[in-house]
Amino acid sequence: MGCLSGNDTLAAVAEYSYDFKNGYVDANGVPQGESDPLYRIYKINIGNTTEPDYQNWPVNQGAYVNLSGQPYWLGTQTMFYAYTDAYPHTSNNGSLASLKAQILQTNWCYNYGGLQNVQFIEFRIINRSNTEWVNTYLAIWTDDDLGTATDDRIGCDTLRNLAFTYNDTDNDGVYGAAPPAVGTKLLRSPAIFTGNNNDTARYYYPPGSKNLIVKVGYKFTGMNVFNTYNNGLPLPADPQDYAETYRVLEGKWNTGESWINPTNGQSTKKTYSGDPVLGTGWIMSGGSDRRYLQSFGPFNMSANDTQSIIVAQVIARGSSNLNSISELRNLSDHVQSIYDQNFQTVLAVNNISNEIPEKYSLEQNYPNPFNPSTNLEFGISEFGFVSLKVYDLVGKEVATLVNEKLSPGKYKFGFDGIGLPSGVYYYRLTAGEFSETKSMILLK
Repeated sequence: MGCLSGNDTLAAVAEYSYDFKNGYVDANGVPQGESDPLYRIYKINIGNTTEPDYQNWPVNQGAYVNLSGQPYWLGTQTMFYAYTDAYPHTSNNGSLASLKAQILQTNWCYNYGGLQNVQFIEFRIINRSNTEWVNTYLAIWTDDDLGTATDDRIGCDTLRNLAFTYNDTDNDGVYGAAPPAVGTKLLRSPAIFTGNNNDTARYYYPPGSKNLIVKVGYKFTGMNVFNTYNNGLPLPADPQDYAETYRVLEGKWNTGESWINPTNGQSTKKTYSGDPVLGTGWIMSGGSDRRYLQSFGPFNMSANDTQSIIVAQVIARGSSNLNSISELRNLSDHVQSIYDQNFQTVLAVNNISNEIPEKYSLEQNYPNPFNPSTNLEFGISEFGFVSLKVYDLVGKEVATLVNEKLSPGKYKFGFDGIGLPSGVYYYRLTAGEFSETKSMILLK
């Protein structure tokens, strides 16, 4: 992160040293929570309402909840934590003074829907200082080290807002033949004010909810910068202080020089933007240790303003090192489709058929016995309120899997029994006047 504030250039980094600590910034601009055990990583599994993190979900820290005020399952597994840069910075390449930023991070993933090799991340960044951040840049940084670290190449797909790392050859020291490619897919960038009524920024808050936010006169920045550096030649060196860090965020070398695209002789802020699969444009030659960042800016952030960045970490393996890039692009396109549909195709229950059943039905779970997860399928013949709950042997409710109105169709839902003891459990489907209960066995 970097900005201009008053007469200062401020920067906060999390690379090999860290300017962020768990906690928050109070109304007086003072950091709090570093030694508070409640400011930690929370993780919940969909369908499990008895695990401690579900029972103690940190709503007061900014964790998302549903319309009922209960923890919001964004995916099969959802994670939340809050941190700030307001404590004294400890890195050599950050500024001495802090931005007084508050970051609320939510991670989530799915074990179905073709998303098993994807992790979604949202960063909510809040300006908790009493001054405006001017010419602000926010960046996602990574040092992928794909298998053997010294044989990597990097690139960016500007049409897909996708940054990626792939192997120099078709054989990696760790992965062997046909090594995978890994990337960071930008889904939502900061929304900036343009004042142009033809610009409109639309997003859901929180992601996957029905709460659509429409901001006329705003637009998303997109991926303004794809930059890279390393301590070895011919790349520029890692930034050594806050001024060099800010230059890198702007898309320059740490020394302030501009990148020149060798294929057209033009200055650019997006390095290695060619197509390695086709061998066209500016692509890397040879492999080495790589790190890169995707930067978004510049824009201004008023005091207490919030910006959100959503990315997906993706990995794919094809028939060769270059074919892995093609497979990574395909996965990236699938992720974009999921995001464009506001995660509706994968959230909560999964409608596995458009065929309308003639009657309500509840199928036997599979596998059964299971450890720790199993699948539950049911059919709904009419639109209406549906409840699917899990109970233990004595009738105590241990999970609410469905508690909403559903359209007619066939549905499949995954239940995770992690944290529950072995034994017999019952699951009950209720829809209109229909109700049916079946048993299943958790065997660990």
